[in-house]
Amino acid sequence: MTWTHIKHILLGALIVLSLFLSVSLLTTGSQSNEQTTSSGGSTTPALVDRSSSEVFSPNQIILHEAYDSHQLASLADTQDLVEQSYQTMRFSDVQTPKTLTRSEYQQIVYEDSWVEFVFDEEIPFGLFSERFEDIPSDYENRTFDRVLFNLNDQDRVLFYNDQEELTYEFEEVMIPEDLLAGFRDTEAIHYTEATGLELNQIIYVPDTEMSLSYENYIVERLPDRLFISQFFEDTSEVDVRSTLNGQQYTSLTTEVVINDENYTLSYLRQRTNQEELSLTERLSNSFQELAKVENWKDRSRYESYDPSTGEVIFQRYLDGMPVFSDQQLDSQVALTVDGSGMKNLRIPLRVAQTPISLDGYDEKELASGSEIAGNLEAAGIDLSTITGLKVGLTWEESEEDERVIHFEPDWYINVENDSNWYTVDQFMELQEGSLNGL
Repeated sequence: MTWTHIKHILLGALIVLSLFLSVSLLTTGSQSNEQTTSSGGSTTPALVDRSSSEVFSPNQIILHEAYDSHQLASLADTQDLVEQSYQTMRFSDVQTPKTLTRSEYQQIVYEDSWVEFVFDEEIPFGLFSERFEDIPSDYENRTFDRVLFNLNDQDRVLFYNDQEELTYEFEEVMIPEDLLAGFRDTEAIHYTEATGLELNQIIYVPDTEMSLSYENYIVERLPDRLFISQFFEDTSEVDVRSTLNGQQYTSLTTEVVINDENYTLSYLRQRTNQEELSLTERLSNSFQELAKVENWKDRSRYESYDPSTGEVIFQRYLDGMPVFSDQQLDSQVALTVDGSGMKNLRIPLRVAQTPISLDGYDEKELASGSEIAGNLEAAGIDLSTITGLKVGLTWEESEEDERVIHFEPDWYINVENDSNWYTVDQFMELQEGSLNGL
């Protein structure tokens, strides 16, 4: 028997095991849901517990030591420390905000020692009202996208809005002793030397070339029945029709469309509630809806909010890196809520289930962030229009087995007035096509 035959047998065994575990998990979840329904409660298709401190956690942790280079932390290594921070820190008596320009910000992080939490999107203070005591009501929807904890003065914490160039401080700061010191433990936390690039905002990127591993997973397609009872109060009144690429479930007020070609579920409900929601209420309610339906086993993080449509986007992560896919259909949950509940939802039906090891998918060399920025600038791209530059994982379908997905590391870019993320190579090709009149 050749090694190729052995590999195919092992892969088949892993797939069978994965299917068995998935069926067992889904069966257990369904039984639990049935018990909840019989006792008068509502069902939920979510089989993964999710906390707000996970969903609204920072996408970067930066260690700034005075007069030294910036250090970018592994998100996986700092996960427990961040969780402790959310659970134990308290702040009271907010002060009047002060202006802090970007150049002043860069100066203070160079001249003193800090741990910095960086967020993809602005976070309103009201979202974590239990951490901010006696905060005035007109401050609840003021926002920050960075938090700086001073390592030499634990009572000094800056909540910074990079776009508005405003900082918020509190008269009283309650942080458990030695919690911040844990971020200096370079034996427990892997740090990478980083550079702060002044793009549309200050973005920290690795300063050296990287060798990153491919991730390979067996994926599972979640069954329709896991969701249908959640979205319809009385399933006996639901009209079910087959479409060209899936199933359509409709009632007088609700429509659910299952697309078996791109493995997504779309939900639409007619609601008459015109109540205006604040940013805090919208994000809080969106999280509650996400927690009911999201079954991605790794983290899902708050990615963006569109004030013109009210849509909130949550990005799936794998091993500390964001996952990107074609049109983000396999990697994002998009939903919209109003005062009476969820109006719209788009959620992927496939989830990464079982990691596997495959020959030919070992490691990939990536350029440093400084080199990427230099290449973009050399191509004539205005760096001030770049709103995001990060390393992510590309969802790649296996040509040998549709149940296997390759996650390939790559550089991704996002620019002003475009909600899409592109690999840097894709973006450069688009720019060349635009210049050539294509």
